[in-house]
Amino acid sequence: MSDLSTLSSNATAAEATEIESILELTQRLIATPSENPGGDTIAIAAVACHALTHPAIEIETYEPKPGCVNVVARVHGAHPGPRLVMNGHLDTYPVGAREFWTQPPLDGLREGDRIYGRGAGDMCAGDAVLITVLRSLADRQEQLHGEAVLTLVADEETGGRFGSAWLIDNVEHCRGDFVVNADAGHPRVVRYGEKGVMWLRLNSLGKAAHGAHTHLGDNALDSLMAAVQAVQTLRNRECVIDPIMRTAMHDVQSISEQVGGKGEYDNLCGITVNAGAFHAGLVPNLVPGSAEAMLDVRFPGPLSIADIKKLIGEILEAHPKVTWEVMPGSATEPAFTDPNHPLVLTFLRHARALAYPDAVANMRIGLTDTRLFRLAGMPAVVYGPCAHGLGGPDEYVTVQDVLKVYRVHRAVAEELLGLQGVRTIARFSEALPAGERVGALSNAGGSHRD
Repeated sequence: MSDLSTLSSNATAAEATEIESILELTQRLIATPSENPGGDTIAIAAVACHALTHPAIEIETYEPKPGCVNVVARVHGAHPGPRLVMNGHLDTYPVGAREFWTQPPLDGLREGDRIYGRGAGDMCAGDAVLITVLRSLADRQEQLHGEAVLTLVADEETGGRFGSAWLIDNVEHCRGDFVVNADAGHPRVVRYGEKGVMWLRLNSLGKAAHGAHTHLGDNALDSLMAAVQAVQTLRNRECVIDPIMRTAMHDVQSISEQVGGKGEYDNLCGITVNAGAFHAGLVPNLVPGSAEAMLDVRFPGPLSIADIKKLIGEILEAHPKVTWEVMPGSATEPAFTDPNHPLVLTFLRHARALAYPDAVANMRIGLTDTRLFRLAGMPAVVYGPCAHGLGGPDEYVTVQDVLKVYRVHRAVAEELLGLQGVRTIARFSEALPAGERVGALSNAGGSHRD
């Protein structure tokens, strides 16, 4: 267990207690498996509901399909004001091959400044942060202007159909004036948008034969590989990005790439194609008569799903042995909140005051459910801890990251809901000095901006 005195030199006793509560809840969530595919969140939803128990918090659960349990918790303020929706997810990636883990994947082991386990950063720690923020708001219900709603959903890892998307369509109070999320990221970067995504399935038919008699067969894998390589030429396509958006990303490149890795800017500005899976043949000495590949294609606005489908169709016309389809439910348009939106600027101001003085705001490469809220017309920001080893063995999150993320989310929530002694977001012109704001964005066709 960490020495609370090391969490921060200026942490109050009350804050230290809250952080300790967040860390212990993170451990409990990790120790309650919710791997997806699989998608059963019954047990972890029960853990979350127990942690949310408070006289001022209304708790509901929704189960759009068996085992897929979503938690919705709500605090009504005593005064009129905006609705803040805090969004997290209860499901995690699968543990994978346990022999590659050097730490137990489902124990929530806490060692020094680290908490290990599948979902530690994606996003058990973020869920624990948001639960604690909601409890903090509930303690001051009589002072709140507006209301806070926490959605902890079941199937973020597999697209959100029975989680955030279902709640947006079916539960009115899951739609808000502002949406915040604490999914994996880094407390040095506020994320306000995401690229579009499309998964493709390519199938090739040939003629099976013995591997010694290749002249009598037609290798379906050869045809498939040629088609995949043709689709991969999309990586070289120059994309026309809104110049103000490109400037906004370029201006923060040096700092953002210290977190996101060298090449992040080029990735955000271009089309990426990842050949994620191939299925063909049985043994080396047979010519495969059929083959299948699955590709992940990501694209920036103003390109749209329709644009990408048109480009792929044109490319694959030259490969008549290959058929292709967009995998059902996989396609999503690019979506971003204007980097000058009051929500973004308020997050950035608090991140600079409470986490990193040089914090920046940028687009995000990976998907979160915030895209679903943006596409439904709501401004949304992602601000979360770094998930070291994300998706791989020995995933962990650091206590210091959790502390920073909690402080910023709590401060933003307090400001949005007008707690006494806290500036209201209505004064968003003070969020940053005028010289640090970029110009208003145009609504470039094909991408969604809220």
